[in-house]
Amino acid sequence: MGTSYKDRLEGGYQLLRIRKLKGWIAAGMIAATAALVAFSLLAAGASAKPLFMPVDAFLPVLLVMLFIGAVLQMFFRSLGVKYARKDSQRFLMIKNSMSRATWVVVVGIAVAVALLVPPTHAAIDGSLNAPPSVESLRPGFSLPLSFESQDGLGLTRYVGVAVTLTSGSSLDVIVARGAATPQRMILTTTAPTLAIPIDVNSFALYTITFQNQPGGGTVEFTYRMDRAVLPDLFIIVPLIAIAFVVANAGFLFYVRPLREKYEKASIYSIEYAQRVGSGERLYTEYEAPAPAARAVPVGVGAGRGPSVPTRYAPAPPAPAPPPVIEIPLAVPPPPPEPSASDLFAEGASLYSQAEYEAAVERFDAALVKEPRSQRTLLAKGNAFLHLGRTADALQAYDEILKFDRGNLEALVGTAQVYLADRRWRNVIDLADTYLAMKPGDAEMLTFRGDAQLALGKRSEAQISYEAALLKKPGDPDLLARIERAKVDIAVLQSRALIASASGNLEQAMALFDDVLKVEPENANALVGKSVALRRAGRIDEALECLHHVLARQPGHGGALVNRGRILEERGDLEDALEAYDKLIELNPRDPDAWVAQGDVLAKMGREEDALKSYGEALKIAPGDEDTKGKMRSLETARAGESQLLRELFTIKGIGPAKAKAIRDAGFHTADDFRKATEDDLMKVRGITKKVASDLIRHFAQGGSPGAQP
Repeated sequence: MGTSYKDRLEGGYQLLRIRKLKGWIAAGMIAATAALVAFSLLAAGASAKPLFMPVDAFLPVLLVMLFIGAVLQMFFRSLGVKYARKDSQRFLMIKNSMSRATWVVVVGIAVAVALLVPPTHAAIDGSLNAPPSVESLRPGFSLPLSFESQDGLGLTRYVGVAVTLTSGSSLDVIVARGAATPQRMILTTTAPTLAIPIDVNSFALYTITFQNQPGGGTVEFTYRMDRAVLPDLFIIVPLIAIAFVVANAGFLFYVRPLREKYEKASIYSIEYAQRVGSGERLYTEYEAPAPAARAVPVGVGAGRGPSVPTRYAPAPPAPAPPPVIEIPLAVPPPPPEPSASDLFAEGASLYSQAEYEAAVERFDAALVKEPRSQRTLLAKGNAFLHLGRTADALQAYDEILKFDRGNLEALVGTAQVYLADRRWRNVIDLADTYLAMKPGDAEMLTFRGDAQLALGKRSEAQISYEAALLKKPGDPDLLARIERAKVDIAVLQSRALIASASGNLEQAMALFDDVLKVEPENANALVGKSVALRRAGRIDEALECLHHVLARQPGHGGALVNRGRILEERGDLEDALEAYDKLIELNPRDPDAWVAQGDVLAKMGREEDALKSYGEALKIAPGDEDTKGKMRSLETARAGESQLLRELFTIKGIGPAKAKAIRDAGFHTADDFRKATEDDLMKVRGITKKVASDLIRHFAQGGSPGAQP
């Protein structure tokens, strides 16, 4: 009774009834779907603890109800088109419905094709299954294996376990399903393979125990656990997708003629817009025509009759048109300069695109117009912080705090600068000031905890992290920080270094791994682990640890030293020399770096350069006897080699080139020649049999004793 007479004539009240009916049916569908889903879960044995809500129990019901709802939606949309007031409304409703139906058809075809092709099924199942596990058991030992037959949602499930005895006489396999009586099976050399079926229709905890009876030898076996994804995913989902495609395609076929029918009358259609556009007329076409000149009778005077026969005089000439005055075109005014707000908006856009340098330029231009704009100064400081220019960022935050000491955002930015510069005590002082103004702030509590942890105050850091966790319950980052605060990194590293020095390399690596679990980027732990790996002969792993450190800290002295030593031991002298050169460049006052450089240069045969490096080391540490001994040995070797070269030049057929070739071949002392044969010497480039014979005879007759190496 609430509808007006106009609505009854135009039919608008029908749309209102359709909407109400549609709402009631939608509510009923939702309630029915919820009830059917709950009943399906109860029938499938769903439980909250342990969590088991099998998707395959309610997925068919849910998809069917969604399909019914989609069909009803198309039905109500057709009714809405039928009872719409105007053709424009009908056209828009049909257009939107067709667009939605087209998308449903496209998505439905994509889903059906993706799930029906065999490679998809194979790829999903293949990603779930790992390669077989290889195990071995000594006599009297057992290996339990526990798993749930399905996950909590029933999306993936185990379908079988395959066990194969590869070595040994026999293996006992005990299979227990929940509280049921375990089943015992034995694998022998005659029957080495066993397939254990898994019930895929229910949820259960399986425990498979592999036992090797006492008295036998060690057995080796493999087991493979096969998993599969929910079968309904490849059956029901594609079928429902196809049903959606068919229904929406039929709807498109039904409404397309209606769209063409109402498109011609709709003001929203392209055809209507083109038709009106082509029929428009210019304003000048509607101006009234100028009045024509009217003939005036001659001799007609005011208040007297005609004096001559009546005739008409010609029309007076038309007045001359007014002169045309050319008005010069106005020059458009220059565009207005951008305001401070416009410049800030440009800078903020660049900042969001990580273009921090360009953003700083816009912020500076905005600050010229508004020097005290806090939002611009804050954005500028944040951009500098991203660029690593902490001093400039701190200056921007200080500009804000000069006029507003309580600006919380500027205080947060200042704390981030202190953290980046490792000014831990400043971070703690600032955090205490901030938390007095805003108690319980999780971000600032985290900053304070990080600073306390860096200073070794682990218990205080743990308190700060736990206070932050009260504001952000369950935050994984805070939980990880709390675990790190509980671990005494310094003690673990000390124990690891002691173990490495005492030769307990496996224990040392395990302790370093414990440190790295808490602090994956701990450079000292990575360097210490590399030393232990090098001593254990695992050179490639040791280099990988050092590469990880140098990628983040290119100037880490310990990493450079150890990398140089490893490369030197491997014979990569050029790369080792490069590492020591980098170390000296970073710390020219390190005597060990100069000595290491000298050792490599000596091995490369560059005695002059090696002596210079040893000399630089002695300038820094004049009392180092080891370095002095290396210098004396090198000078003695050089003197002996010089004497040996003079003797070689006395032998006919040996000049500087052949002498260098002999030296490069490893003949540095007279003893080297006495131990050599003619064949050994003839392997040197340019040495003939005659020259080799002369060399052996010369040194056999008591040539120079040579120098010690």
